[in-house]
Amino acid sequence: MSGWNAAVGAVANPLGRPGGRLAMVASADVDSLDPARTYYVWSWLLQRTMHRTLMAFGTDPVTPTVVPDLASAPGEVSDGGLTWTYRIRGGVRFESGEEVRARDLAYAVERVFAQDVLPGGPTYLLDLLDHGGYRGPYQGQRCKAVECPDDRTLRFRLRRPFADFDFLMAQPNTAPVPARHDRGASYGAAPVCSGPYRIHRYRAGRDLHLVRNPEWDRAGDPVRAALPDELTVAFGVDVDELDARLVGGEFHVDVEGRGIQHAARDVILADPVLRARADNPATGFLQYITVQTAVPPFDDVHARRAVFYAADKAALLEARGGDGVGGSLATSLIPPTLPSHTGADRYPSGADRTGDLAAARAELAAAGLPDGFDTVIGTQPGKFELVARTLAMALARVGIRARVEVLDTASYYRSGLGHPATVRALGLGLGVTDWGADYPTEYGFLAPLVDGRQIKRGGGNFNFAELDDPLVRRLVDEAQAPADPAVRRRLWQRVEETVMERAVILPMAHDRTLHYRHPDVTDVYVHPAFGLYDIQAMGLAR
Repeated sequence: MSGWNAAVGAVANPLGRPGGRLAMVASADVDSLDPARTYYVWSWLLQRTMHRTLMAFGTDPVTPTVVPDLASAPGEVSDGGLTWTYRIRGGVRFESGEEVRARDLAYAVERVFAQDVLPGGPTYLLDLLDHGGYRGPYQGQRCKAVECPDDRTLRFRLRRPFADFDFLMAQPNTAPVPARHDRGASYGAAPVCSGPYRIHRYRAGRDLHLVRNPEWDRAGDPVRAALPDELTVAFGVDVDELDARLVGGEFHVDVEGRGIQHAARDVILADPVLRARADNPATGFLQYITVQTAVPPFDDVHARRAVFYAADKAALLEARGGDGVGGSLATSLIPPTLPSHTGADRYPSGADRTGDLAAARAELAAAGLPDGFDTVIGTQPGKFELVARTLAMALARVGIRARVEVLDTASYYRSGLGHPATVRALGLGLGVTDWGADYPTEYGFLAPLVDGRQIKRGGGNFNFAELDDPLVRRLVDEAQAPADPAVRRRLWQRVEETVMERAVILPMAHDRTLHYRHPDVTDVYVHPAFGLYDIQAMGLAR
């Protein structure tokens, strides 16, 4: 099967032929090659080729399920949902030849707690595990919430029941790390791989070259096809140049999955041959503007609401890529890919979607700022920058004078918008960003953005607004408990309603992305959990 959208909900060009070199490209570097520190979605898919995890996302192109990977079965739940036990497969080896043991997985999880050394990755486990204030393995201690009764058993003790725990065990930070090879903050320069590929060369900001891991056993891996002999990624290619070189055949796929930009998009859509090599999936991502409560005057809810009413949503959607191929207008947070989606519109912007300027001015008056104020919009180069400048023009109509600050793409979420100290130092009152669920449930989507317990002061923060609201925290916990899906849906809708009242996340678009695949790429599909091509499955026709 080939053609337009052939890789959405199905596998395009199935062949299953091993061999060759898959050449990929990205406009930025990975955020980290350390499985404890990575949070970019595309980095997770790249990590999937290098590291095995306790659980893993399956390879069904339609349903985003998690399946056992290093575990031989899903977690066994006991003690009223407070204990999860996993049995570990035997015979799996690191690239060094050493066998993977339960202790290597436990140590990987313990590293997550060393946020002073290893910031950047997901931190759900800090809140969920009953660890008693544990701060990581570098202080010579073991975590009491993670037990290894033997080399093939791993047990977790939770503070409260958490139905999505198997999903957390599919995240990169459960990739085993042998303690004897750990180098702390520098481990990402040469991580020890347990997956089908190992690092041959990594030059930060330039390129990555992966080759086969001779210790990997295809028969013992239920997830990865690993067809090519080599994988390469060229980093730091300008986004417009990237599209031209991709469509020109120099690369097989854009691993970053940013989507084809305006100029190349029009060329692809107008050419039947090129269009047949393109896919336009709904990604589950939300494109949005974050409003920072720690940066005055946005500590006042009325100042925040003024931005919501003044935003020209029609122009923002066009800057992002337009309705249809680029996405659909968003008025609520939870995406259409999740069952709690409502599409409610707390801040209507008029029939033409260009904004309600009268309402914006009323909010400015309520904030004691009738003449407006000055602020800064943080953004990245490319389409994010265009969105920022479009927003600045819309806000100027009511006297909000917004200067655009373009930050480095590679460090945007670690030491830029994702670092509270940087946000304060630069006065970033607003930020252009996007978000997709760490895993496809409402908790995976909303909690990192709005739960105050997930604010990361040392960098890699995704609760950009630093929202720490007691009601939101309580509702998040309540929404995880009921067995009845209908009750859970309503509770998540209450979380969303409460957050929208606080006016800290201005939804812009529910994302669709235009991907382009080289005609030689086979066995390709858009992974339903990530909205990007599943790299590990890809092969080459020649």
